[in-house]
Amino acid sequence: MVQKLTLNIIYTNIGRGHPHYLDGIVEKLQSSHAGEINLKITDVFAVSAGISRRLWEMVRFFYRVGSQGGLAGSVYGRVRGRQNNVHYGRMKKFLARDVRQYIRSNRYPTLVSHPILVDMIADLVPVFYQHGEIAVPDEAVVGGAKLIFLPVTECKRIFVRKGIPESDLVISGLCIENDLVKIAGESFEQRITRLQSGESLTGGFFSSGAEPKEHIKKILMIVASLHKSGRRGIVFCRENGKLKKALLDRFDISFFGVGDDSRELRKILAKDKIAAAVFTDRRKENILTANYFDCLDYLVAPSHERTNWAVGLGIPMFILHPIIGTFSPLNRAFMLQKAVAVDIENDAKAADFQALLEGLIRSGHLADMAQRGMGKCDVRGFEVISEKLARALS
Repeated sequence: MVQKLTLNIIYTNIGRGHPHYLDGIVEKLQSSHAGEINLKITDVFAVSAGISRRLWEMVRFFYRVGSQGGLAGSVYGRVRGRQNNVHYGRMKKFLARDVRQYIRSNRYPTLVSHPILVDMIADLVPVFYQHGEIAVPDEAVVGGAKLIFLPVTECKRIFVRKGIPESDLVISGLCIENDLVKIAGESFEQRITRLQSGESLTGGFFSSGAEPKEHIKKILMIVASLHKSGRRGIVFCRENGKLKKALLDRFDISFFGVGDDSRELRKILAKDKIAAAVFTDRRKENILTANYFDCLDYLVAPSHERTNWAVGLGIPMFILHPIIGTFSPLNRAFMLQKAVAVDIENDAKAADFQALLEGLIRSGHLADMAQRGMGKCDVRGFEVISEKLARALS
């Protein structure tokens, strides 16, 4: 019998972005290489205790507070930055203590999606680092990994310019939910038909994991504008989250979960209504998104991981402001350069969203945005990384 290879996978499970990118690789490895590779999956909270765990909890707290923007956001950004940061240096050895102990007991090649973990364990085992974002702020560039997976060539240029050997870098293509990639072509054709025919459109609304209050406020204003004009929308929101509570307080709309009949939500949309899709975790959020993605003609969201949809799946994006953190402004710049997105930079624009949308429809610009975001980038990132990992391990 051939002995299975083993791959450690360590999550931070802070926020949605970094964990989301690992999720897609895990799905592909489990579906394509389950007979060859044993996955040992854990996260920093599961392997840490005492002061180490308390520090990780503090980092998660800083993420939630800092991701609201404003003064807290700028403080969070300074703490998070790695280069020449004395705070980072002092904390790192305590954050790393139990993670390193775990690796010493599990000396297998290890996949991570957060640069801080590369710093912590690259001297102990071969590390594979997935940088899933198009944006490459300074703190994301880290050396010492056996292979670094990057979505587009623009990322590679930055890593090389920062001194990372080109031989360590692999262009994977965009890392987009596997179930969305499967239906991307069909969904795009349906979307283009609606955008060009003058049919009533359906928007998809997403907050980030931290649910910044300014983003929630703008989503509510946009939904109110659509509701008043009879246009359709699906708001994706977390159970017990701030966005769901705000929707309940403001609107009389129907809520649907993973176990509910998707035909009922589609009937509501057919009557030019607003509905909400409610999830409890990332897996259920992805299921709901895939269930209704073919309905969506545009999305309203912060410029985080769903930037990949706008530049890879041909769905126009309206970018929620304020732009928070170090990744978001760079993702935004990439989308604007590709002409696949429009800013919602103030409350007035959110409140009069219906007029903005009508103008983009009449001019044909919304359809142009969709076409510019389809077929220009490889969207098989998770598949490519899965295959590269399997070959590297063997």
